[in-house]
Amino acid sequence: MKIGDWGIKAGAVGLALFLWFHAVTEHSYEKEINVRLLIEDPLLIDTSQFTAIIANEVPQYVGVLASGSGKELLQLSRYDFVLRVKTEGEASTKRTYRLQLSHIEKRAADINVQIEEILHPKELEIEFDRRVEKDLPVRSNAHLQIAQAHVQVGSLYTEPKSVRIIGPKRVLDTMHFVAANSLSMSDVRGDIDETVALFIDKCPRCVVNPNNVRVLASIQILAENNITSVPVEIRNGSGRLIRADPEFVVVKVRGGVDVISNINALKDLDLFVDFKDFQDGDFSVQKPNYENFEVLEIIPSQINVVSR
Repeated sequence: MKIGDWGIKAGAVGLALFLWFHAVTEHSYEKEINVRLLIEDPLLIDTSQFTAIIANEVPQYVGVLASGSGKELLQLSRYDFVLRVKTEGEASTKRTYRLQLSHIEKRAADINVQIEEILHPKELEIEFDRRVEKDLPVRSNAHLQIAQAHVQVGSLYTEPKSVRIIGPKRVLDTMHFVAANSLSMSDVRGDIDETVALFIDKCPRCVVNPNNVRVLASIQILAENNITSVPVEIRNGSGRLIRADPEFVVVKVRGGVDVISNINALKDLDLFVDFKDFQDGDFSVQKPNYENFEVLEIIPSQINVVSR
């Protein structure tokens, strides 16, 4: 058989399939589809003068039976229809709502599809609670892998540090923070400033404002430096005329290059010896806990205390 004959036969088969598909999709069919469920919270004020709000979880979609041509059903999206239920109730009450075809709204006017029946669920039980507002701190969930020869200076933090959340009282009473979505970064060599959404798994119907935060951290090149002429203070000397010997030491520090280069020997290191621990021999030079850098060595690490 010649190659041209194969082409003619393949074209004939393709045309036949097209005509068959066109004929089939013009027939009427029924199909189960999901439509979006939209629950409107009440605006009713209860006797305690607090607005009621839905407290329990409700499904996002409702299964319905749709009818139409095969072509229309194939093109149908779950967003082409919405089932809207308007709720009304007082705090600490329950109500059952029967879902009806009249609750369904068609969003795509050019689609010729009819909803014949609501399949599941056929009714909803709604629980109401007091609507409250609460300010909660944001907890970041960041995993940073800092590049070699770099260091994170200070703590990672969010901006804003807290957000306002609105929801049912019984749920908000159990919440102590709002979590940010996970953020993972590797080989980090510069400052972090990323916007992430907030994650409220305990209260999917709650409203949070704002609904995202900035996650920030300072990342700097790691540096070391010897800081000379650092004074040593004598504490608990009880008015005695005494002084450190030597009065100044050298401090070897390590940390972010911007931090290290701006350390002030007279103001930032705050070295001291405690005279109340006096014993024969030298005093150990002590230091506070530094947040943004570390002290590798103090030279000398022990000094004498002598009369002026």
